[in-house]
Amino acid sequence: MKKALSILLSVLMLVGCMSFATAEGGTEVKLWTVFTGDDGATIQALVDQFNEAFAGTIHVTHTPIDAENLYQSMYLNVKTGSDVPDAIIGHVERLPKFVQDGVLTDMDSLAEGAIDWANYPKYVLSRTNIDGMQYGIPWDFNAPVLYVNLDLIDKYAAGAVLEDGYVTFDELKTVGAAIAAAGDSETIKVTNNYGGFNEFVARYEELGQVELIQDGKLVIDPKIWGDMLLVFREMYTAGYALSRDQDAINAFMGGNLVFYEAGTWTNATLMQVEGLNYTAVPMTCFSPETALCRVGSHTWMMPENEERTEETELAVATFIDWMGQNSLIWGTNAGQVPLYKSVTETEEFSKLPQTFLAEVEMTDHIKIFSYYYWGLFTNAVGHVGMDAIFDDSIDVYGVGVAIQQEVDDGIAAS
Repeated sequence: MKKALSILLSVLMLVGCMSFATAEGGTEVKLWTVFTGDDGATIQALVDQFNEAFAGTIHVTHTPIDAENLYQSMYLNVKTGSDVPDAIIGHVERLPKFVQDGVLTDMDSLAEGAIDWANYPKYVLSRTNIDGMQYGIPWDFNAPVLYVNLDLIDKYAAGAVLEDGYVTFDELKTVGAAIAAAGDSETIKVTNNYGGFNEFVARYEELGQVELIQDGKLVIDPKIWGDMLLVFREMYTAGYALSRDQDAINAFMGGNLVFYEAGTWTNATLMQVEGLNYTAVPMTCFSPETALCRVGSHTWMMPENEERTEETELAVATFIDWMGQNSLIWGTNAGQVPLYKSVTETEEFSKLPQTFLAEVEMTDHIKIFSYYYWGLFTNAVGHVGMDAIFDDSIDVYGVGVAIQQEVDDGIAAS
């Protein structure tokens, strides 16, 4: 406990030092984001451009912090009223809890500045509208997708599986059979197991045609969860899927994996591989008609701060709108899916492999999950969700029970 507290205090001291950077004239805006990797450099480059364009008027100080430390720091700083950021970019799944816990303020006042809600998709905005107040503004979609090695598709004459824009589990088996017929099963695999909730939540709802979150509560049907796991186990035992200890991204980049399940953020790495001929489609589904794509959103939020001035809020509005207008680089460099409409309507954006997520035709297939105890749920899935795929001695119909129990126990203890 003392060690954890020491680590947290060290993080807070670092955040404090970085966030109190002197504004170079004009209104200072303190921004925290969860982007600590290469995508953080892309965000920082945008912030630098903004600061240059608005020199003497607005200055943004950007502090990247890993997600869990950012959220812990935000709670503590809001509670103490010290060094509260003026804006953060966090995960939309966490927003309902933030609102209920009173650490966010609504962003409706930003519409008095540069923010125009018409610049953002309504069905995304609706996910952050609570009790008629807007608590979030979408920055992007981030989602698990299925990357496709087009050279391997051609090699095994499997182009038909891509004709409707979706790949089903049955079609994966067809490709596996073609690889086996060519005698390549030892070196070429069909797909990987992505792991965690990205692997399961949308597939569970598609297979069972039932909501995972009902009236704000997690409700897992063990039969549906088990039937879903059997599909993944079958792919593995047939020799079509990589084992859990094999390096999926290197297999895909090296031409030894036909379909690679990973997040949109992985696109930033794939784009740098010379000669890699690939595209992206929605995650493997049971049927194109019922397919669901689990989508998250990195979302602008404004932590509660009674000391924040109207001038600062107007500066935040100007900054967020400018970032939206200039977010094409978030797609071209970071491999993500910006959601500012004037960007998503450009020809350059339409040529990127991940942009199908922003197409109107995808609206009915997009599923943005929202759950107060999302952290407990994702941790529970991580603890017990994958083992049954690789170990046939585990009863698949007990896995959903174990996940539900761990979440319920966590809620009771909180």
